[in-house]
Amino acid sequence: MPDPSQAANSVDAILASKTSAATQPSEATAIAPQRSWMDGNGPVVVYFLLLLAAIIGFSLLAAWGIRRGAKELSKINLARDDGGSARSSGPMGQAIDPAGQDEAEKLLARVAAGDAAAAGQVLAESDGWTGKTHRTPRTDQAVTSALNMKDTSARQAAVQALLALDGVPRDQNGVEMLEQAVGNPNQRAWALWMLGALGNRGVDPIHTAKVIGSYLNDPDISVRANAVDGLSLVATDETIPMLLDRFRNDPSPVVQERAACDIAESGMYTHAQRMVAAASLVGWLDDSLLSAQQRAWTVQALGDISGKNFGANSAAWKSWYDNAR
Repeated sequence: MPDPSQAANSVDAILASKTSAATQPSEATAIAPQRSWMDGNGPVVVYFLLLLAAIIGFSLLAAWGIRRGAKELSKINLARDDGGSARSSGPMGQAIDPAGQDEAEKLLARVAAGDAAAAGQVLAESDGWTGKTHRTPRTDQAVTSALNMKDTSARQAAVQALLALDGVPRDQNGVEMLEQAVGNPNQRAWALWMLGALGNRGVDPIHTAKVIGSYLNDPDISVRANAVDGLSLVATDETIPMLLDRFRNDPSPVVQERAACDIAESGMYTHAQRMVAAASLVGWLDDSLLSAQQRAWTVQALGDISGKNFGANSAAWKSWYDNAR
């Protein structure tokens, strides 16, 4: 009969031998090259990084493209009475005409979709909306889109529609109403924008520009920025040097940027007027007194006006301007 102690020793030896064999790499394993995690997943990672970069790039372009309209409406979302659009009566206290409201919303949606005939209809009929319609999320969305369009008539229709929707008559009574409102700090941003809109739609543009211009040196940065926007809506030749001055000399980068944007693509200036501004912008590219940020905005403004991309190459911009004027 085998000795139990010898049997135990034999079992222990076998187990030890198996454990040792399991912990030693095989010959194939020992000579196989080590593969990192990236070897198997690198192409996937590169693909997602490229996709992420494309998404970010597209988002930045889209943000610049919609910036004008978003900024325009962000300053006039305060209605002159209660700041809201969910009202059962118009801004002048008259009852809302449901059929007229629905027609206005549908017409503005057509303008936003690029319907030139609808823009003409708004320009012809929107004075009749005053006091009978009001702003809603639907009208704001359509107006924002229209303000972003290149078509001048669509943008004019949007500006005129907002006057009507906010109950501002397109006459001297509207000027007097807004002059009173601009004295109220809570309504000032709205009133400065609407004064510019009235001036653009032919209601005493010289006087409205004068009222708006009186706020260009206000101690409040936001007031100065709103005044710049209002002048860009009036969009007379006389307002161009005023905006250029604010871009060049206002101490606030907020006002500087607003002026550059209004000169380049916002507001209601014609291309010919923007080319007048471009003469100064081109000349400022090599001006050492401009900050780096102002120079960057100058380049961006010239790009918006021209549709070209010459970066900070002042010689190229000068050549473009000489050939384009």
